[in-house]
Amino acid sequence: MLIRLTIGLTTALVLVAVALAAQVEGRSVDPMAALGTPAGPPIEGDDLTEQTLSLGSKMRCPVCQGASIADSPSQQAVSMLGQVRDLFAAGYSETQILEYFERSYGEFIRLQPRARGFNLIVWLAPLAAVLGGGALVAARARSRAAAGTGSSAEDLDAYLEQVRSEVRE
Repeated sequence: MLIRLTIGLTTALVLVAVALAAQVEGRSVDPMAALGTPAGPPIEGDDLTEQTLSLGSKMRCPVCQGASIADSPSQQAVSMLGQVRDLFAAGYSETQILEYFERSYGEFIRLQPRARGFNLIVWLAPLAAVLGGGALVAARARSRAAAGTGSSAEDLDAYLEQVRSEVRE
């Protein structure tokens, strides 16, 4: 209970801090000044829509907890998705667009953090926990087998006979 409360409060504080930082920094930075020239040719039509939604599904909405900007109904997410569309239409690459938004929101904007630095712990901790749990179970099974605490057929027969005699009485 206490752990859930702590996690919830920590998450809320992080979201508030990110939202406040984004408001203080402002998002009216000119992409050309921040990113330089576009990496590719302008995109249009169905390809533009497809790439916009693809990248939008990889970016976290700063307002909605855990939702992408492609799935969020918030005004800020709709605005950000429009900005992604405009940047793709101008010829910017996915990498350039992500870097542009990371300058305003930090790496928090990514729904899947990169597996490097401190984030590597996020990716490796579940694997380490599963492997550690498996090793613990295997060690306990080996120690019980070595100690001979497993039930044998004779122990089981004796127990069943005791239960039968108690039931008869």
